[in-house]
Amino acid sequence: MVKNQVDRPATKTDNRAKVMTVACKLFVANDYDKVSIRAIATQENLDPGLIRSYFKSKLGLFKTMLKETSAPLLAQFNAVDSQLNKATPYLVMQTYYRIMSQNPDFPKLVYRIASMQPTKLNQELKNILKDILQPKNLNLFSRLKDNGILDNNVDPKCAYLSFFSMMIFPFLIPDLFKSAMDISITPEFMEHLAEQNNPLLHQAEKTPTRTI
Repeated sequence: MVKNQVDRPATKTDNRAKVMTVACKLFVANDYDKVSIRAIATQENLDPGLIRSYFKSKLGLFKTMLKETSAPLLAQFNAVDSQLNKATPYLVMQTYYRIMSQNPDFPKLVYRIASMQPTKLNQELKNILKDILQPKNLNLFSRLKDNGILDNNVDPKCAYLSFFSMMIFPFLIPDLFKSAMDISITPEFMEHLAEQNNPLLHQAEKTPTRTI
């Protein structure tokens, strides 16, 4: 009889994904220093040593979780940089909703990190987040304005604040309010929300000049 290989590739991928999902939930609910590798392992009935073999340490897990979850979104921001005439705010929002509806705790984690008290450890975590998100990605509307895509009357800062609110708030809204409004943050609902928000985003774009 052939023995099953320990931690086969498919199993390793599944376990790795489960670890990051559980870790995100625990980091959202608790301070970083209150979350342990053992606590994460217990949630999925895994050996803590297995998690260390994947990520080396809790900080390694934390960095990987932030980096890999945000990677598809950052790729879309980079597309805006390279194709400003094609990649619109709507496409960025649509991509963000699609990714985050599968990782609904991630925006909460980002918000929690950004709101941490100024301690040495917390500053290190904020620096990790800042390095991954990259400040240039937060200037989408300024770049659109510079490239003549935004209407002349649109203030890039105000446009970005509105855009940021539409992107973040659906994932931060308390369960009490979601229940009262009969809303579930599912991929299907977020796709619909992106379509509903598109006309608002489109109003900020410059109307092409008609030629006679």
